[in-house]
Amino acid sequence: MKLRLGRPTALATIGMMMLAVGAQAQDSAARDLVQKVRDAAPKVPLLAKMILTSDRGWERDLELSHKHLSDGTEASYMEVTAPMDLKDTRFLVFDHPVGRDEQFIYVPAAKRAIQVGAQTRKQEFLGSEFAIGDLVQPDVDAFTYSFVGEEDIDGRHCKLVEAVPKTPGDELYGKTVFAIDPTALVVVRSQFFDDKGQLLKVWTVEKLEQRDGRWTPLQQQMNNVQEHHWSRISLTDVKYNAQLPAEVFNRSYLTR
Repeated sequence: MKLRLGRPTALATIGMMMLAVGAQAQDSAARDLVQKVRDAAPKVPLLAKMILTSDRGWERDLELSHKHLSDGTEASYMEVTAPMDLKDTRFLVFDHPVGRDEQFIYVPAAKRAIQVGAQTRKQEFLGSEFAIGDLVQPDVDAFTYSFVGEEDIDGRHCKLVEAVPKTPGDELYGKTVFAIDPTALVVVRSQFFDDKGQLLKVWTVEKLEQRDGRWTPLQQQMNNVQEHHWSRISLTDVKYNAQLPAEVFNRSYLTR
């Protein structure tokens, strides 16, 4: 008996349906893992000092305050304390659980606070390899997810999850591949690709330790593989359950 070309057999059709169902299940599991990482992040107020350095030889010192607000929004306030030419530059970030984040910058020279727009999000954070948009976590539902492999990184067996934006023009990168430790529920590396599919930057956690029982990235680096430069963020004097006045997370606090 000859099979007609161009018409799938019943077995082939069933096979394709099973593959499609399997792919959907895998995508759902990948998204669920990313959501679990988000949910596992510390929810208590945080106060720390932040040091931003670069292979170019400069250093920026900042103070960081971080708090979860009553509506689930993550609010972060950062203020530059050194060097003098950048002192008093301030950032206020609202990372909303649903929808796009809000970011505000106070520039001392202009003596006013401005809201960060889509293009400004792509600019360098204080001249580093971190973009201003890297300071917040993107909306989980703005991406489609899939598992693309596994890898051992610094003694951690990680699952690799690829995130592709549903609306590419709205995001900083063409796609991102996260290396996630599914046991500790932490991301230890992120690979960012440009809109042409070329590797652009690699973010890695260089020092991850528990503080008050919470996994804390004490040192992280962003390596721009296309420009051959890197920047590093180090946290010191980390204090969880810190007493943070509500006014710190008010836009008016930027221009006090």
